[in-house]
Amino acid sequence: MAEVLKESIQENQRNQLFLSKLQENGIKKAEKIVEWFRSIQVIFPGTKVRALPVRMKADEELRTYIGRMLERMDTGVFEVSVASDEIDFHEIAAKIDLPRALVEEIEEIKNGIVNLAGKYFIFGENKKKRTMLIQLKLTHKLNGRVVRFNIDEESDGTQRLLDLLPMLFAIGKNETVYLVDEIDRSLHTKLSQFLLAEFASTACNGGSQILFTAHDINLINLHSVRQDEIWFIEKNGRGESILRPFSDFEIREGQDTLKAYLCGRFGAIPMIGGSSICAQ
Repeated sequence: MAEVLKESIQENQRNQLFLSKLQENGIKKAEKIVEWFRSIQVIFPGTKVRALPVRMKADEELRTYIGRMLERMDTGVFEVSVASDEIDFHEIAAKIDLPRALVEEIEEIKNGIVNLAGKYFIFGENKKKRTMLIQLKLTHKLNGRVVRFNIDEESDGTQRLLDLLPMLFAIGKNETVYLVDEIDRSLHTKLSQFLLAEFASTACNGGSQILFTAHDINLINLHSVRQDEIWFIEKNGRGESILRPFSDFEIREGQDTLKAYLCGRFGAIPMIGGSSICAQ
């Protein structure tokens, strides 16, 4: 089949993916594979959930869930709301001192959403030619007073949780593979552990999976994760990243795996000054 397709592909299609070509030709098995790849959700450090304020404005259940989880995780937030106002974009642009070139680029948008510093501007053609501004508001209690902050005024940790919590909310509603880079970024160890425990308990009866990278060595915990589920990444002398499963190493009964890792027993640690620094 591959040879037949190779002959049929035109010159301008030479770089087209094989699976995409199969899907175009109506191969049912390929359609299922492509759909699986499209369902994968990737969350990396710079990821912001696409138009989250817009989604939360329309979905009260999601809004309530995230507010409840933020309170449960001791962030100081006990409620999340969405504020929306019809505004004159040029007035806002002047206030936040947007570069003229960016203003002109945004002006060309007739219908769509633009995110500027956590503020979402929804553009739609109408008689007034005005724009809808949508913002997340996070409510705290400070000295008995209720105070609301914009999302960009929150800590990096709280903002990171807002990137990750929609993933937990979606579990059970669909079967998805989540690829999360640096799941522990800006988070306390206990929060990272809580997120993973929630994912595991919620996804246990479904088809969702999570693959994540982390630098927090406290997540090397064989009481909550199987040894064959942990992989180490280490650069060799040529600068290549090598993956090696934790299950390649024998763990003695009663061995302190965290201390063994820090002493270089399993590799994948920084060689500071040409040697590992072993915790005594």
